Amino acid sequence: MANNRPSTLDLVASAAGVSRATVSRVVNGNDNVSPETRDLVQKHLKRLDYQPNILARKLAGGKGNLIALVLEESSEEFFMNPFWRSVVEGFMQVCQMNKRNPMLFFHSKEESDQELINLLIEARVDGIAIFGWHRDIRILDQKIPENMAVVFGGNQGASKRFSFVGVDNFKGGKLATQHLIKKGCNRILHLTGSLDVLSARERVDGYKDALSEAGIKYDPKLIVEGDYTALTAHKVMKKVLKSKANFDGIFAANDLSAAAAIEEIQFAGMKVPREIKVIGYDGSMIAESHVPSISTVAQSPQLLGQKVAEKLMRSLSGEKLENEEIEVKLIARESS
Repeated sequence: MANNRPSTLDLVASAAGVSRATVSRVVNGNDNVSPETRDLVQKHLKRLDYQPNILARKLAGGKGNLIALVLEESSEEFFMNPFWRSVVEGFMQVCQMNKRNPMLFFHSKEESDQELINLLIEARVDGIAIFGWHRDIRILDQKIPENMAVVFGGNQGASKRFSFVGVDNFKGGKLATQHLIKKGCNRILHLTGSLDVLSARERVDGYKDALSEAGIKYDPKLIVEGDYTALTAHKVMKKVLKSKANFDGIFAANDLSAAAAIEEIQFAGMKVPREIKVIGYDGSMIAESHVPSISTVAQSPQLLGQKVAEKLMRSLSGEKLENEEIEVKLIARESS
């Protein structure tokens, strides 16, 4: 999907015999580089006439038909979680219909925001779609050129500049919890996503609101933090089950975590849904194909990818954008 021509950073890395990440650290002023390596990289930067500010101005002009889709998730998470694959599939369909060339970037949470911006500058993309952002998006206001089209997948926090396509996570969290209450649960464990992420916090608020409306006392011990990954969900549930915690239902913040929770419950010798009822979130293929099939709050990841891409296309045409929300719906299956 991307231009195969090596970037200036790649050429510097090759000439200096170091990694591209090391060159980025030197460019960004990162202290985690030895003085000898820094001097060597700076020598080759100067020799190859590296000019990030000039490239930034070219980026703002945007004439390459390249569109960046940035996932602040690991490549492992992308390949393990069908939610992200569906998002990317929907996004790419719209880009290709509009004769735009999509490029997928994985941005590690350990990498600096400036490293990401430098990479996008090198790629000379016309527009940027960002999914899974974990921090205050206002920090990007000063780093992304003003004329650059940027759309977020999901409500990532208040911004006067950037628009988003998201879902009502408060409503989704409330729907999931209400479903378990209607099924007779009154001790509902909530296995959250990373609470650094706004979507996870909103789902917690929806969970609390449903308990309050039903007259069920909120117990903070029934909130256990995950991070939307199956690995963490397995670890968390092992600890919870070992502690003999009293609960009769689980609202997991995504389908991947719900599947992991069910597997740990079954491994412990308990029955789903006879003893513990479980509901997930996302509406992914995992929920449909799992045995037992998993109840879920569906948010249509493919539609999310499509709508973000459509909004980005409109932004590139000079249209002023408004935020948009996709409806969520409850799908009841065998797990509850």
